[in-house]
Amino acid sequence: MAFKEGVNSGNNSFSRNNSFSSGGNKAIVGKVYGVITTLNTPTKKQFEKFGGYNAVGTVLYIEYNSSKNIKEENTDDFFDNKCTPAIPLNSNVLDYPLIGELVQITSVPSEDSQSTQISTIANYYGHVINLYNNPQHNSQTTNPNAPLGDSFVENGDIRNLISFQGDRIYQGRKGNGIRLGSTAKKYSDINEWSTVGKDGDPITIMVNGYVTTNKDPSVPNVEEINKELSSIYMSSTQILPLLPDRNDIVNPFTKPILPNKYFYPQLILNSDRVTINSKRDEVMIYAKTNIELNTNNIINLNAGDRVHLNSKEILLGTNPKNNSLYEPVLLGLATIDFLLDMITELSTFTSKLQAATSSPQGTPITGINSAAASFGPKLTSMIDKLEPLLSKQTFTS
Repeated sequence: MAFKEGVNSGNNSFSRNNSFSSGGNKAIVGKVYGVITTLNTPTKKQFEKFGGYNAVGTVLYIEYNSSKNIKEENTDDFFDNKCTPAIPLNSNVLDYPLIGELVQITSVPSEDSQSTQISTIANYYGHVINLYNNPQHNSQTTNPNAPLGDSFVENGDIRNLISFQGDRIYQGRKGNGIRLGSTAKKYSDINEWSTVGKDGDPITIMVNGYVTTNKDPSVPNVEEINKELSSIYMSSTQILPLLPDRNDIVNPFTKPILPNKYFYPQLILNSDRVTINSKRDEVMIYAKTNIELNTNNIINLNAGDRVHLNSKEILLGTNPKNNSLYEPVLLGLATIDFLLDMITELSTFTSKLQAATSSPQGTPITGINSAAASFGPKLTSMIDKLEPLLSKQTFTS
C-alpha cells in the first residue's frame, strides 16, 4: 500500500522497534501540537519526513502529563525533539484533531509486525477527548490567542444539537451535522417533526448551516427547516412546516397537497438555490401522479435542439370562471392552407366582378351571376373544413 511504503521510506519515527505484548498494552492521552495536512503543515520537513501526502492525518503529540507548561512551537526542532507521531486508528472515519486537543493514543502492531521476528508497534490515535462537550473544538492550548490550525477560524456561536432519546447525531465543527432521529411526540413543542405520526417513526436530517435563534449561548440548537442555510430532510410520517415562496398556488386540475400538510414519506431539499447537473446523460424526474413547477417569476425551457411536449392533452393557462371549459388552439399549417384557399377564391371572385358589365342597361350582369354561382358552393365547402383546424391535443383559455 502507498501509505505503508511512504511511511517506511522515511525516518523510522513511529517506534516500530518496541516489542508488543497483547496483554499489557495500555492507552495514554496525548496533547496535539501539530497535524500533517498539507505541504507546509505543520512544516515542510515534517510533511516530507513522514511520507508526504501518504501521512496526511498524522499528529505530533506529547504525553499529557509531560505536556504541562510546555510552550507551543511550530518549528522542526520542537517537533523532532519533543513530539511523537501517531496515525489515525480508523481509516474509514477521519476526524483530525486541532492543535491543543487531547487524543487517546494506543500502541498496536504495525504493518510490518508479521514480517519480523519481533512484533513491532506503532502509535495510533482515536477520538478527540470531549473536554468541553462542544462540537467546534476542545482545545486546551496554554496560549488562548494561539491559532488552532493554519486555516481554522473559531466561531463563538457553534452549539450542540438537542438530542432526543435514541437519536444518533454527527456534528461537524462549523454548524453542520446529521441527525438519525425519530418522532418524539412528547417533545413536539421543541422540534418541528413530532406533531403527527407514532413515536419511533424514522427521520433523517442533514443540515449545513444551523441558524441560532436563541440568544442564550447555553441553549443548544434544534433544526428549523425554514431558517437553516441548506438542508435535506428524509421523512416517513412526519409533517414538516416548509413554507415555499409560492405556498398559495395550487394547480386547480391536480390539487396537490401543500408541502406543510403532507405526512407521507418524502424527500425535501431546501436552500437558496438548488442545482441538478448531469455531466454525461439525462436528468430524469418521475412521479406517480403529478410534477408541479411553481415560481413567482419565470420558468425557462432552453434547449439547443428542440423543446418537446408530448401528452394526451396540453393545456395553456386556465379559465378562472370554469376550469373545465377550455378552447382548442388552431393547427398552424392546416389553418394556413385553409386561408390560402379562401384568399384564392376571393381573388378569383373579385377579378370577375371587376370585369363584369351590363349591356344593354338594366339587363342582368351575367359575369356577376356566374361568379356568385361558382363562389357560393365553395364557401359552403370551406365551412366543413373549419372544425378539423381545431387541435385535439393543445388547449388554452
